[in-house]
Amino acid sequence: MIITLGFTESDRTGGYSSFSDGYRIGSMQSSVTIALEGDGSHLSAQQWAEAVFEASNNPGPSNNPTVTAIQHALAEQVRTPLRSLSVGDTVTAHGQLWACEPADWRRVDGGTAIDADL
Repeated sequence: MIITLGFTESDRTGGYSSFSDGYRIGSMQSSVTIALEGDGSHLSAQQWAEAVFEASNNPGPSNNPTVTAIQHALAEQVRTPLRSLSVGDTVTAHGQLWACEPADWRRVDGGTAIDADL
Protein backbone atom coordinates (compact mmCIF):
# COMPACT_ATOMS: atom_id res chain seq x y z
CA MET A 1 0.00 0.00 0.00
CA ILE A 2 1.42 3.34 -1.08
CA ILE A 3 0.16 6.53 0.60
CA THR A 4 1.22 10.09 -0.18
CA LEU A 5 0.70 12.92 2.28
CA GLY A 6 0.55 16.41 0.77
CA PHE A 7 1.23 19.35 3.07
CA THR A 8 -0.30 22.40 1.40
CA GLU A 9 1.55 25.69 1.65
CA SER A 10 -0.34 28.94 2.09
CA ASP A 11 0.25 31.88 -0.25
CA ARG A 12 -0.09 34.93 1.97
CA THR A 13 0.77 37.38 -0.81
CA GLY A 14 -2.03 35.87 -2.90
CA GLY A 15 -4.47 35.99 0.00
CA TYR A 16 -4.67 32.20 0.33
CA SER A 17 -4.44 30.36 3.65
CA SER A 18 -4.72 26.58 3.33
CA PHE A 19 -5.84 26.30 6.97
CA SER A 20 -8.86 28.56 6.50
CA ASP A 21 -9.50 28.28 2.75
CA GLY A 22 -8.95 24.53 2.37
CA TYR A 23 -7.20 22.78 -0.49
CA ARG A 24 -7.03 24.40 -3.92
CA ILE A 25 -5.88 22.56 -7.01
CA GLY A 26 -2.50 23.94 -8.04
CA SER A 27 -1.48 25.02 -4.54
CA MET A 28 2.15 24.45 -3.62
CA GLN A 29 2.69 21.31 -1.54
CA SER A 30 5.48 19.43 0.16
CA SER A 31 4.82 15.73 0.03
CA VAL A 32 6.05 12.48 1.50
CA THR A 33 5.22 8.95 0.43
CA ILE A 34 5.15 5.89 2.66
CA ALA A 35 4.79 2.21 1.89
CA LEU A 36 2.86 -0.23 4.06
CA GLU A 37 2.67 -4.00 3.75
CA GLY A 38 -0.24 -5.43 1.76
CA ASP A 39 -2.54 -3.89 -0.80
CA GLY A 40 -4.68 -1.98 1.70
CA SER A 41 -7.91 -3.28 0.20
CA HIS A 42 -9.50 -3.70 3.64
CA LEU A 43 -10.02 0.09 3.78
CA SER A 44 -11.36 2.63 1.31
CA ALA A 45 -9.15 5.54 0.26
CA GLN A 46 -11.17 7.86 2.50
CA GLN A 47 -10.71 5.52 5.46
CA TRP A 48 -6.95 5.50 4.79
CA ALA A 49 -7.00 9.31 4.76
CA GLU A 50 -8.73 9.35 8.14
CA ALA A 51 -6.20 6.85 9.54
CA VAL A 52 -3.31 9.00 8.28
CA PHE A 53 -4.88 12.05 9.93
CA GLU A 54 -5.18 10.19 13.23
CA ALA A 55 -1.60 8.90 12.98
CA SER A 56 -0.13 12.34 12.30
CA ASN A 57 -2.20 14.15 14.94
CA ASN A 58 -1.89 11.65 17.81
CA PRO A 59 1.78 10.87 18.41
CA GLY A 60 1.13 8.42 21.24
CA PRO A 61 0.32 4.72 20.98
CA SER A 62 -2.90 3.78 19.20
CA ASN A 63 -5.31 0.90 19.72
CA ASN A 64 -5.89 0.87 15.96
CA PRO A 65 -3.35 -1.37 14.15
CA THR A 66 -3.73 0.63 10.92
CA VAL A 67 -2.90 3.89 12.68
CA THR A 68 0.05 2.20 14.43
CA ALA A 69 1.38 0.90 11.09
CA ILE A 70 1.19 4.41 9.62
CA GLN A 71 2.93 5.92 12.66
CA HIS A 72 5.75 3.36 12.30
CA ALA A 73 6.06 3.98 8.55
CA LEU A 74 6.23 7.75 9.07
CA ALA A 75 8.90 7.33 11.76
CA GLU A 76 10.99 4.82 9.79
CA GLN A 77 10.63 6.06 6.21
CA VAL A 78 10.44 9.85 6.44
CA ARG A 79 13.72 11.62 7.13
CA THR A 80 12.39 15.13 7.59
CA PRO A 81 10.32 16.55 10.44
CA LEU A 82 6.61 16.70 9.65
CA ARG A 83 3.83 18.80 11.05
CA SER A 84 0.46 17.21 11.71
CA LEU A 85 -1.99 16.83 8.85
CA SER A 86 -4.51 19.68 8.86
CA VAL A 87 -7.23 21.42 6.86
CA GLY A 88 -6.05 22.01 3.30
CA ASP A 89 -3.65 19.05 3.27
CA THR A 90 -4.18 15.95 1.14
CA VAL A 91 -3.83 12.19 1.29
CA THR A 92 -3.56 10.01 -1.79
CA ALA A 93 -4.48 6.34 -1.36
CA HIS A 94 -5.71 3.77 -3.89
CA GLY A 95 -4.97 6.40 -6.54
CA GLN A 96 -7.58 8.80 -5.10
CA LEU A 97 -6.76 12.31 -3.88
CA TRP A 98 -8.60 13.39 -0.70
CA ALA A 99 -8.43 16.87 0.86
CA CYS A 100 -8.76 17.41 4.59
CA GLU A 101 -11.75 19.62 5.37
CA PRO A 102 -12.71 21.18 8.75
CA ALA A 103 -15.00 18.26 9.61
CA ASP A 104 -14.42 15.52 7.01
CA TRP A 105 -12.72 14.69 3.71
CA ARG A 106 -13.44 15.89 0.18
CA ARG A 107 -12.46 13.85 -2.84
CA VAL A 108 -10.58 16.19 -5.15
CA ASP A 109 -10.27 14.00 -8.23
CA GLY A 110 -13.96 13.13 -8.69
CA GLY A 111 -16.02 10.37 -7.18
CA THR A 112 -18.01 10.53 -3.98
CA ALA A 113 -17.28 10.30 -0.29
CA ILE A 114 -18.31 7.35 1.88
CA ASP A 115 -18.49 6.94 5.63
CA ALA A 116 -14.93 7.00 6.96
CA ASP A 117 -15.54 5.30 10.30
CA LEU A 118 -12.59 3.08 11.18
